[in-house]
Amino acid sequence: MASDELTPSDTDLINEFATLLAHPSLWVEPSPDLEERVVAAIRGESNEARAAAESSGWYRYARPSRVRRWSTLVGAIAVGAAAAVAITLLATRDTTPSPDSTVALAGTDLASGLVGTAELTAVPSGVQIYLRLPGLPRRDGGEFYQVWLRDCSGTQLVPAGSFHDLDDVIAWAGVAPADFPILTVTKEVVAPPTDAAQGSSGEVVAKGASAHCPT
Repeated sequence: MASDELTPSDTDLINEFATLLAHPSLWVEPSPDLEERVVAAIRGESNEARAAAESSGWYRYARPSRVRRWSTLVGAIAVGAAAAVAITLLATRDTTPSPDSTVALAGTDLASGLVGTAELTAVPSGVQIYLRLPGLPRRDGGEFYQVWLRDCSGTQLVPAGSFHDLDDVIAWAGVAPADFPILTVTKEVVAPPTDAAQGSSGEVVAKGASAHCPT
């Protein structure tokens, strides 16, 4: 067996540490100084153990390979503890912005009983629209669903993306929801670039509004 190969006891120690890492209590929100305290505690224990070994004379006669193995294990524990802290912080940090508004969507006569939601979030590039509108039959080939934002007057229409279905999708538009508060979904078919069919077909299957239009 090579001098640096882990013994069964070393393997047991690593497995025990892995079990500790898997415990749910480890994955709670840590205090900001936890990593520093863990590293300081390990450093302190290592220094105390070395001092005790040197005073007893063991350290001078210990096999280098054994010392190296345990140094490696201590280092692995320190790195693992620091990694656990980092992973916990990443897992618990909420990087998803809250939606600015949530639109309730309802089916029209073309999709009776259909209900869903659209979460609108303003971002630097425009508005992100997270749609959940399950229940529509899938459209493939030259047929698709088109999402639109419309102004209150009904004279301005902005496309926000085309989809096979709308069970769980993200649409985008480069206009402000305050100016285009009405969201509609239509059934469309592929058309040539200059064809009139490039506009809305008028076959609205669902609609909703992020704000009330003035009467």
